[in-house]
Amino acid sequence: MAVGRIAREFNLYTKITGSQRLAMFGAQKDDLPEIWRQLIEAGFETGHAYAKALRMAKTCVGSTWCRYGVGDSVGLGVELENRYKGIRTPHKMKFGVSGCTRECSEAQGKDVGIIATEKGWNLYVCGNGGMKPRHADLLAADIDRETLIKYLDRFMMFYIRTADKLTRTAPWLENLEGGIDYLKAVIIDDKLGLNAHLEEEMARLREAVVCEWTETVNTPSAQTRFKHFINSDKRDPNVQMVPEREQHRPATPYERIPVTLVEDNA
Repeated sequence: MAVGRIAREFNLYTKITGSQRLAMFGAQKDDLPEIWRQLIEAGFETGHAYAKALRMAKTCVGSTWCRYGVGDSVGLGVELENRYKGIRTPHKMKFGVSGCTRECSEAQGKDVGIIATEKGWNLYVCGNGGMKPRHADLLAADIDRETLIKYLDRFMMFYIRTADKLTRTAPWLENLEGGIDYLKAVIIDDKLGLNAHLEEEMARLREAVVCEWTETVNTPSAQTRFKHFINSDKRDPNVQMVPEREQHRPATPYERIPVTLVEDNA
């Protein structure tokens, strides 16, 4: 209800995305603080749609609703998203959790993919979609939930500490000397003697995470950044919308009404 009310008030195009997020498009820049104030009051928080961080943990319905499911993929997906949300990484990360090997959440095409088995969970890492698809590698098989979380903490921190900026997990692993076998030795066998330190570092990062929009809404001075022009409170007339599917979208260059900007000397 809150999403619909806010979308209607601020004339926002709304959509449930392929990554199972609620997206709201077309906000005016100066409306953002008020939009987020209302969303936060309704219990929402940022989904880090553009951050170099965990974007989402996509899940199937799992054993809760599917006759083929052998694991609670939704529950695990929620747990992982809450555990790693907001932590900055070298590049964006996408998780997938499937309740069985039928793989409805496409976990093996994600940076972290988890598939339920009769004996536990299979953990896959460094998969990728996009223009250069890469099938994820199996890091550990038939592990319990506690071990899965432990391996993930280590994997995430090792990636954060060793990957160059703007490097996704797929090319990172491809350039890692020793590849998946070396990664297994580090994460599972503690080849470098770093695992305790990696787990402690992850715990510190998790404790430091905040919702940036909550901080912005509660900091009046931060809200002054949300203006179309640095020297005027007016909105940019070149930001124009056209109707489509009972909502609206940005006008193409051919659809825009020409506007001449005039300096306001008043």
